[in-house]
Amino acid sequence: MLLACEDDQVNLPIAINLWGHCPFDWVVLPSVGRFGSVVIIGDAQVLGLVGSKIGTYVVCCKLKFLKDNFVWGVIGVYGPNDDILKFVLFDELKHFMSQWDIPWCSGGDFNVVRSYGRSSGG
Repeated sequence: MLLACEDDQVNLPIAINLWGHCPFDWVVLPSVGRFGSVVIIGDAQVLGLVGSKIGTYVVCCKLKFLKDNFVWGVIGVYGPNDDILKFVLFDELKHFMSQWDIPWCSGGDFNVVRSYGRSSGG
């Protein structure tokens, strides 16, 4: 599960409040200079957390399904609003994804806005 949390610091009591008292693994990208933290949290009885990496805009987790040992990755993103810093975000994504040769799933707020020109047709 990928969550955006408005708290400045996500700690164990907050994680328990989000997930409940079932066993879980979790990794947090703190909200330094951003609106909220990004939390990746999963059921420890279903998924094993094999590894994690935390960057400026990205948090990555390498996960393994315990039932069939399938390994995959999840990426949580909180992208910058500054167009110049978006290059840093995408370099960070490229760097982290190249660390592990696994299938990836990503989510979060990339803060990418696509603008369209106005047409004379309305």
